Amino acid sequence: MTFRAHSFHFRLPALLVVGALLGPPLIRAEEPVQELEKMEVVTTGTRSERLFSEVPIKTEMLGADDFSAAMTFELGTAIELLNGARTEANCQNCGTAEIQLLGLPGNYNQILIDGLPLFTGVAAVYGIDQVPTVLLDRVEVVKGGGSSLYGPGAVAGVINLIPEEPFATHTHIDTTLRDIDGATTWQTQFASFFVGEDTTLKGAVYGLQGDQEALDLNGDGFSELVQRDNTTIGTYLWWNPTDRSRLTFNYQYIHEDRRGGDRLGVPEEFAQIAEALETDYHWATLSWAQELSSQLSFSASASAVRFYRDSYYGGTGEELIRPGDALVDATTRTYNGIAPDAEAPPGSDAARAAALFGDPTDGTGGGSFNSFGFTETTTWFFDASLHYAAGQVGNTGTHHFIFGVQSETEDLFDEQLDADDDFIAVLHDDTFRNLGVFLQDEWRINDRVEFVPGIRADKANTLSNWVVSPRIASRWVANSELAWRANYSSGFLAPRVFDEDIHIENIGGVPRDIVNPAELVEERSHTFSLGADFTPKGLDGRLVTSVQGYYTILENSFDLDEGTLRIENGREKIDRVNTAGSTVLGVEWDAAYRFNSHLSMNAGLAYSRARFDEADPDRGTRRYNKTPDWSGVLQMVYNNEEWIDGFLAVKWTGDMVADRLDSVVPGVNPIEPTPDFLVVDLGVSKSFEFEAFELTLRASVNNLLDEFQNDLETGPSRDPGYIYGPRYPRTWTLGARVDF
Repeated sequence: MTFRAHSFHFRLPALLVVGALLGPPLIRAEEPVQELEKMEVVTTGTRSERLFSEVPIKTEMLGADDFSAAMTFELGTAIELLNGARTEANCQNCGTAEIQLLGLPGNYNQILIDGLPLFTGVAAVYGIDQVPTVLLDRVEVVKGGGSSLYGPGAVAGVINLIPEEPFATHTHIDTTLRDIDGATTWQTQFASFFVGEDTTLKGAVYGLQGDQEALDLNGDGFSELVQRDNTTIGTYLWWNPTDRSRLTFNYQYIHEDRRGGDRLGVPEEFAQIAEALETDYHWATLSWAQELSSQLSFSASASAVRFYRDSYYGGTGEELIRPGDALVDATTRTYNGIAPDAEAPPGSDAARAAALFGDPTDGTGGGSFNSFGFTETTTWFFDASLHYAAGQVGNTGTHHFIFGVQSETEDLFDEQLDADDDFIAVLHDDTFRNLGVFLQDEWRINDRVEFVPGIRADKANTLSNWVVSPRIASRWVANSELAWRANYSSGFLAPRVFDEDIHIENIGGVPRDIVNPAELVEERSHTFSLGADFTPKGLDGRLVTSVQGYYTILENSFDLDEGTLRIENGREKIDRVNTAGSTVLGVEWDAAYRFNSHLSMNAGLAYSRARFDEADPDRGTRRYNKTPDWSGVLQMVYNNEEWIDGFLAVKWTGDMVADRLDSVVPGVNPIEPTPDFLVVDLGVSKSFEFEAFELTLRASVNNLLDEFQNDLETGPSRDPGYIYGPRYPRTWTLGARVDF
């Protein structure tokens, strides 16, 4: 078939020891340094521009300087610079991954592009490796239920990718070459910005081209890292026709080919395991912002997203059949003239025919020739908000009201095809619609006390009733050194076809689909948090430290019921069900310290205890899959324009449990305890100034200690979901960047 895609355990002290060895004592600091992040502006927590240091809802931020210092240029790896945020691999065959917040899986958070949820459907699984970070000005992360502002999906939090807006014409070009345990990966990305003479018109063109070789880490002939080629191209336009209005346009196109499994050079239908995807992903957004008066402003955005995917999830399983085998007859669907028989002894002609063509052969009996597919989604998103700066209202303080409405419609069509591109079955033909309205008040009583109450109501077509999501945030400045935050937020997930539903798990050549029964109801979350920021005066703003505790209650939690596993039309089906619920209790501590004008440090420790209220009888535990209770980060950044820049990162992931429910290895447990991991990254870079441009050269080693899973399953019947820990083994990197 031709794809038709449209063109705190024992290792905690190690963190502290490394910090003590590499960082000078605090008392040696002599040089005054500006307060960290003092003038940064963020928008995600309140949908209004606020100073980072004064926002009442804790917002964590990564800037372009953080990406450069850490020499990381993929969102999935960059996000791990934040304490309590993790990227976890989900599939040994096709390399999907998710970002975890608050100890919750990836489908509990929402990735936004400049405030809009443009990563929809299956694109959310693969998109974290496709965003050109060279375009980004910053990434803002708000943890906790965000449905009162952003609608269904923002249960654990939101990750908002903010593009760079230029103030002068300039260009960035960056290229990176990596050696991942012998497999070569390269990536080149660029962003070119234009600013007109009167600055009313600004534009950007950006792109990315990357290529990754497949990697077999255990020598069984089956890949652990996929073969991947991806291209991204996009443009931004900012136009201010008047000093009170702005038009913004963005278009982006992503094309990707990826394949994992065995014998990647043979046609998919002859591989024992193959997961192959060719995707085309388009989005376009048009936004208008208008200041109506000194107190009143209005903004509206309309977005369209089109996603196409040609896919193959299947293989011949335990039967090894080579392409060009003269005994294969695709016309009569026989092997050596023998018809398929799924009950025949392994290795027999009838068993090989069944592996190829299924039993029966009409596509309902499986078979590698019947495992192709095509997916198409169209999403329309509309967002409008009215801002009213009421100012002082009586003796109550100042008020800034935001009223908004959002509408989302997603049409999804997913079909099964055979190797001749002939139709077999419709897997999904669904439409999800949601209408939401919200109201928020930024209520500042005085310079020390602020409240931000908000409420939102959503009506999804998969639910009978409206869902109401309230939120209230507060901030109290106790003195010039200490500020407290307390919040309650709520979120929900409506039943719909999620991204992982159309990322199809492939076990022994048999695809598995997730089914949403009609009786499924929404999952609700309630998050309570209390935290404080402390900036001691005696250190001249060098130290900023914070602690945040949170308690999340999840009602009617979604889970997969292994008891519903069945075979329908040659494919495994499993139901998503509501469980009794779950709770997450956590504490995060962060500290940032600048020793002098050259050396700074960030450190953090996170505890997150995520447990189902009742143990899953198939798993025998209340713990979440692949979610550690403890994790920590330590980063040291050294900047010296006269000499060299350096970076050290230590990322500690505590022990977890990993599901092994689908393993065919004899005698294994349904879940396995994992070891903890200590990942050390080191990097150096040097910039050279020329008359017309600046050149930066860099070299780094990631996962220096080569901490990686040591019990990967093998062979065609491996459980592809049994993969955990760091996504990459030891990796050597060389890179260059040109700015002009």
